[in-house]
Amino acid sequence: MRLTIISALVATVIGFVAVYASLTLSGNGEKKTDATNQQKYQKMQGERLRAFIFHKEPKKIEDFKFQDAFGKTRALSDWKGKVVLVNLWATWCGPCREEMPSLDNLKKHFSNSPFDVVTISMDRGGLGKPRKFFDKERIKYLDLYIDKTTKLMFKMRAVGLPATILLDAEGREIGRLAGPAQWDSDRAIKIVQKALVK
Repeated sequence: MRLTIISALVATVIGFVAVYASLTLSGNGEKKTDATNQQKYQKMQGERLRAFIFHKEPKKIEDFKFQDAFGKTRALSDWKGKVVLVNLWATWCGPCREEMPSLDNLKKHFSNSPFDVVTISMDRGGLGKPRKFFDKERIKYLDLYIDKTTKLMFKMRAVGLPATILLDAEGREIGRLAGPAQWDSDRAIKIVQKALVK
């Protein structure tokens, strides 16, 4: 009986990996570019936003510090007065890389609103790899920020990457999502709009 349960679990994991791989990878290990698979992937990631949690009451968080692309120390309080979507990510995290262009689009969509997307890299090696990634993916609207210590993950109670936390204009946490999503989807836009009118 125990062997049967273990076999079932292994089969489930293998099945999940196969489905994920079929949506995101081609036979030679490169990402598929055909429209059908991209649409399936985007729809799946858009649906993940159903798991976004809006808290009943805003939660106070520590005003943590990190560095910008020029080595200047920044803090979340620098964004006071704006609704902020904080995204913790790293270049070695595949799902983080997948969702970054949609975060760029989300920032562009709300460029005339009191809203910002702050993506903070957890790359310990510095800004070299994140900068190359932004250049390669033609990320135009997001600014580069980094926390080489990765302490932000613990301070923000992130269990993994990517982790996305929504803050109100007073810097309090009002919602979060663990894992990747399609941040330029209709559902994501409604989440931001809801936060802006609170």
